[in-house]
Amino acid sequence: MNLETLIQKAEALAKEKTDGHLSILKFTTGYKVFLGTPNLDIGEERENISNMNSFSTLEEALKSLLKTNVLI
Repeated sequence: MNLETLIQKAEALAKEKTDGHLSILKFTTGYKVFLGTPNLDIGEERENISNMNSFSTLEEALKSLLKTNVLI
């Protein structure tokens, strides 16, 4: 599956599960993709994001999201 298709599928999943909210974050350690919009002012959500798996490519992160439906 190409990146465009993965993004379309992730957007459709987000629309179905979280009113369209989809987060894609890129850190030095890799990509983190999840459903929802985090409140980064809350320490608990920062910790949840920190504990999430990182992926070296956006494609890998999106494929994982589509399999796991990770929600923050």
